[in-house]
Amino acid sequence: MNSMGIMDEQKDDSGTGSVQNGKFRKPTMKDVAEAAGVSITTVSHVLNETRFVSQEVTTKVKNAVESLNFRANPIARNLRSGESRIIGFVVSNLEHYFYVNIAKGIEKTINSLGYQLVLIDSAENKDAEIKNIESLYLRGTDGIIIAPTTTDCGYLKNIVPPDFPLVFVDRQPVAYQADCVLLNNSGAAYEATRYLLNKGHTKIGFVSFHFGETDIDPTIMERIEGYKRAYRDAELTIEEKLIRAVHGGSSTPAELRYAEPYTIMKEFLGSSVQAVLCGNSLAAIGVFSCLKEASVKIPGDIALISFDDDLWLSMATPCISAVAQPAESIGSTAARQLLKRLQTKTMNYETIRLNAEIIYRESC
Repeated sequence: MNSMGIMDEQKDDSGTGSVQNGKFRKPTMKDVAEAAGVSITTVSHVLNETRFVSQEVTTKVKNAVESLNFRANPIARNLRSGESRIIGFVVSNLEHYFYVNIAKGIEKTINSLGYQLVLIDSAENKDAEIKNIESLYLRGTDGIIIAPTTTDCGYLKNIVPPDFPLVFVDRQPVAYQADCVLLNNSGAAYEATRYLLNKGHTKIGFVSFHFGETDIDPTIMERIEGYKRAYRDAELTIEEKLIRAVHGGSSTPAELRYAEPYTIMKEFLGSSVQAVLCGNSLAAIGVFSCLKEASVKIPGDIALISFDDDLWLSMATPCISAVAQPAESIGSTAARQLLKRLQTKTMNYETIRLNAEIIYRESC
């Protein structure tokens, strides 16, 4: 401090800037240029690799950057380049590890190329989903991957321009065209049902649960079709009363224990059902809860297979067989598709389907 009581400029203890007139000031590109003895334009070319700069000058600039602990302003850089280097992932319900694993696949793919992932949960609320997508778009996100809460995605026409890069996972949208990365749902259900039929179980119940919608989720419809195809190929009669796709408002595992699938399983216990294929792990919670409370022997009395290999299925007693979706592969494939779309916005839309792995455990 000088004799007049005014604080002189001094280095901040963290080494990341200076304190001037009592206020912290981050180092600027001008500071780097002065320290290196070059122009601001030269510093910009070195940092952004936009023009050849001699090794001697490059070393001076990098040394100045290191000594000042200079960090480029990504917002300013993005405004100049027209890119945010950010990819959004809007998830229908982050409570399910399936979506977390998809996010891992996305992140692994885009991080190596300098992109960052922003993950937002819509919590099975379509209004929240619309706001989330609108917010990401208005903030300049380069593209968005969406696991929609419902299949009706026509609202996107009022939010993003037609060429904005979007990729859907898990559910194929209705009333909107975009790239999709989905499971081969019909094929997976066919294989699981055929396995149970080959075990001698001719009366197989199909139970699924989804949130909110009054109509059956198209994903579940594809799984039902695979179930029916296995019956047709085995030349067996399809009993429609054994196919139960229901919806409701329960969302937590505690609530799902006694949700609609629990009641359906109680009804099945009064019939001659020999096995159950759960269309998703949400249904499996209620079905398994009912079987355990009724002291039903699995697989002695009823065999059980569920879609979605949630962790608890392998920890249950007995361990439950599962149709395991390649979640990380879905994420990485969706990310690569989005990056392709960023480079070439004129390409035709694609629907990519990945195969599942059926993990046979003690329950069948």
